[in-house]
Amino acid sequence: MDQAEDDALMDQPRTPPNNNGLRVRTTPGSIRMLLSGITAALLLAHVISQLGIYSFGADKHWLDALNMDRELNLPTLFSTGLMLLIAVLLHRLQTTNGSESPSDWRLLSRIFVFLALDEALQIHEILIFPGLRHHIHPALASTWVIPYGLLVLVLLWRFRTFLRTLPAELASRALQSGAVYVGGTIGMEMVGSFAVRSELIRLHSFWYGAITGLEETLELLGLILFIHALMQELIRREASGLLYVMVEPDGSHKKTAL
Repeated sequence: MDQAEDDALMDQPRTPPNNNGLRVRTTPGSIRMLLSGITAALLLAHVISQLGIYSFGADKHWLDALNMDRELNLPTLFSTGLMLLIAVLLHRLQTTNGSESPSDWRLLSRIFVFLALDEALQIHEILIFPGLRHHIHPALASTWVIPYGLLVLVLLWRFRTFLRTLPAELASRALQSGAVYVGGTIGMEMVGSFAVRSELIRLHSFWYGAITGLEETLELLGLILFIHALMQELIRREASGLLYVMVEPDGSHKKTAL
């Protein structure tokens, strides 16, 4: 989808939640650009932090907040927030008048809640078994990629009927965004593991930091593409969905509607 389609969606009749107050209008395309800009800023900060650590001997601990390969920091918070936003959008779609089963939307929403928890708490690292690394391919040294890779295949099979019932364009864009996301989370993780285990690069080096930066960036871009597709689908189905921020007098609650 390009900006022209977002403009066309904006031209459809809208019913704002209230005629009073300040309305701030935006589009899925504008939100996508904002989120992409934040991603670019995080990637730039990550690269600068890696240069500072490995070229100028900067203290790692001061830069952990910007390191895309660390948990409980700004990149992790942003990624977790995107996953929770997707969960909300998927939950909202189950109440629309599509031909898909509401239970499928609900299950997808719960999956993204789990992914958000995994991202925040690094649950997948429980599945790393160092003792197995000497018996498997170097690309599989981060052993969590094996069960998670199998889980991706299982979910594709589980949702095959659901994907066929979706509008063709939405199904295509969901698969494309999923490919970008999985290519980052699992694909680049395997690249990094192979490079380190084959002694092409060191674990604690700028080049490994570059791989992890690319991994996290692809993950974020996949999430952003999916958010954009889901928002546009919500607008089509409900003839609403622009973001209205209603600013009311002091003492009342600020209302938002998506």
